[in-house]
Amino acid sequence: MQELKEDIQKQWASNLPFVAYHFPNSREVTCFFQKDATLSHLQNYKETGFIFSPFEATSQPVFFSEENSDVLKYELIDSEIEYVSKFSLKNTLSDKNKYIDLLQHTITAVKNEEYKKVVVSRVMTEDYTLENPEELLLKLIHFYPEAFTYIWFHPEIGLWAGASPEIFAKTYRTKFETMALAGTKRVNENREWTQKELDEQQIVTDEIVSALENHTQNVQVHPRITDRAGDLFHLRTDISTDFDSSKLGLVLKDLHPTPAVCGLPKAKAYKFLKENEGYDRQFYTGFFGELNVAKQTQRSNRTRNQENQAYKSVVRASNLYVNLRCMSFKHRKVHIYIGGGITKDSIAEEEWTETVNKSRTMLKVL
Repeated sequence: MQELKEDIQKQWASNLPFVAYHFPNSREVTCFFQKDATLSHLQNYKETGFIFSPFEATSQPVFFSEENSDVLKYELIDSEIEYVSKFSLKNTLSDKNKYIDLLQHTITAVKNEEYKKVVVSRVMTEDYTLENPEELLLKLIHFYPEAFTYIWFHPEIGLWAGASPEIFAKTYRTKFETMALAGTKRVNENREWTQKELDEQQIVTDEIVSALENHTQNVQVHPRITDRAGDLFHLRTDISTDFDSSKLGLVLKDLHPTPAVCGLPKAKAYKFLKENEGYDRQFYTGFFGELNVAKQTQRSNRTRNQENQAYKSVVRASNLYVNLRCMSFKHRKVHIYIGGGITKDSIAEEEWTETVNKSRTMLKVL
């Protein structure tokens, strides 16, 4: 564990790009330490490495290639670290009024049947000094072990960190998996899901299924469940299908951005956000993760097949997540990104409160 801390600190001090990440409930941390400071972009979806894609679908994803990085794995061992946050960030009345105005404008547009749903967001900004990004990662893992947690850095972009509960896409051979995640309530709320929340989540599910059916058949929609992410509950539906792996780029292009982070109709909602949100989301609500990374599989683990244990097949797999519950850090300022889905049944004051609840995910680790 000490080696992990030292290696991240060395890369950070050298101002060289890196990403360190932890899969849900895993006992190891994986790092890509890029060998130089080049800002590289993904050329095609057959490449191998770590992808970091912005919300804006026309922008090229930033890419840390396996070829130009030292890829290292570290065993996760519980260590002494201060987990009590000493940082606070106040929402001003001006911030609230500005966002309430955006929410009311959005609700009116949806009620006028211009949209089925629009996902609006805001950013909270405060002065901050970040000296030990490795401690930030360990705090994220400690508080959110069931999420995909990460810290990502490039000197030309800054540092991003987060804890995402939402799978964007997982591939293994010809298998493709994704999920529809929507609706939010605090764990300590003693209430049932509202019809508004159920409807919102169904909209997301239907759109994802529709996008997948453009490229594949036999899409399977699994039963809806309530999923916990830190101090919050969400509605989740897992979706899976068989697909042609050579079409991965086309499938992802059709899926991103999903209605869970943009809205419906997608093109129209996207245009509304660009005109009304008032800030650049950058990598917030984009997607990121391993692309075509090798996974070794043994032929058999049965005793009578021990002679085959030396033979392993290498399968390329992708594990991509939506960049939710995240923050960025640059020029001694920290930015925390939060948002929520707006439907015809939304109430502005309640949507504001939801963003306050969501902001605690990142505030807890600063």
